[in-house]
Amino acid sequence: MMTSLTMLLLSTAANLLVAEASQSPEKWIGRCEPVNAVVVMNQALTEGKTDAEAFAAVVEARSFDGSKACIDFIREASMNMREGYPSTFQSLWMD
Repeated sequence: MMTSLTMLLLSTAANLLVAEASQSPEKWIGRCEPVNAVVVMNQALTEGKTDAEAFAAVVEARSFDGSKACIDFIREASMNMREGYPSTFQSLWMD
């Protein structure tokens, strides 16, 4: 299950990166900001968006740098922040 979630997140990120490739990298690539990513993802999920749409919001917020390590950091942050941001925790650990 974790492998499928990781693949979903990476494929969503890859699709967004390809879509934005015509722009200069400074306009779409972000830094790995796990805490902000959890907040953005939780907001999108509580608005009824899918996991892929929520992760797209994280990329749009420039809180993801495209690395697998960043996904791991986001998952770890969601574990630490699970009480305040339960939708993200459930999406990244339970679904």
